[in-house]
Amino acid sequence: MQESLKKLGYSFFTMFIAVSAIFIVLRATPGDPVEKVLGAEAKPEEIVKYRAQLGLDQPILIQYKNYLVGVVTGDMGESLFKKQEVKTLISKHMGPTVVLAFISVGCAMFLGTFLGIIAGFKRAGVFDNVSRIISLIFLSFPIFSLAPILVYIFSVKLGILPVSEWSGVKHSILPLITLIIPLSAVLMRVSRNKLLEEAGEPWVQVLKSKGLSEMQVLKRLTKVCLPTILNVVAIQLSVVLAGTMITETIFDIPGMGMLLFEGIQNRDYPVVQGVIIYSTIIYMGVYFIVDFCNSKIDPRIQA
Repeated sequence: MQESLKKLGYSFFTMFIAVSAIFIVLRATPGDPVEKVLGAEAKPEEIVKYRAQLGLDQPILIQYKNYLVGVVTGDMGESLFKKQEVKTLISKHMGPTVVLAFISVGCAMFLGTFLGIIAGFKRAGVFDNVSRIISLIFLSFPIFSLAPILVYIFSVKLGILPVSEWSGVKHSILPLITLIIPLSAVLMRVSRNKLLEEAGEPWVQVLKSKGLSEMQVLKRLTKVCLPTILNVVAIQLSVVLAGTMITETIFDIPGMGMLLFEGIQNRDYPVVQGVIIYSTIIYMGVYFIVDFCNSKIDPRIQA
């Protein structure tokens, strides 16, 4: 219980640092949101009046206090450009992001772990050598370069998959592949290395000496490797969320990534703040779920 409360305290502290950093970075970024909204033709008196309406004429500490109160009470404010509540905008755009993020993580976890375990169990074999080379190649391609390559092959050359929009299963294939490939490569290498590390432990030799089959030993090795794999998934989730937002921008998907991109372009403070806060909450929630699962898989891990 004490350990859980300590982790909860760390999470709240992390959240506080994240929301504070968002506020500081946005205010330090060049550009005036008021001038962006009103346009270059706006008169000085109109700019002053609108800035006062938004509260941007107040001292920075007062703005920061109001911002924190809004975060605590769940009031993210209103978009400067779309004139809608930020919570409403995020709820409209969250669907594609959640689908892409969680399906890609689930598929990558299954694929990467399965291939990594097989490669480690068949160490130095043909499959192991080929899979390591392929995973290294996939790790060398960031999302913003992998996506155009996939578009060129499957959309431009072969013409079998659409490039943009979000209106059916076919439209989600390329974005999902873009996210699954690099994460699968990471998990494959991690699971392989963890399996090889555990395979050299004395308890594995004891199991073999008792006459257990290779499959039975492999099942036990896989269970021992799962906490490490889940921890890597939790760490990589932040990368996946960022990658999802990049992917949405590339494939013109109306998710939180596209909303964040538009918010940054327009200096829409409430939208940018809201999207990043929601992403942080999702990440912290998944971290707690992974931590709970690890405690059930391995009782030695404190819950």
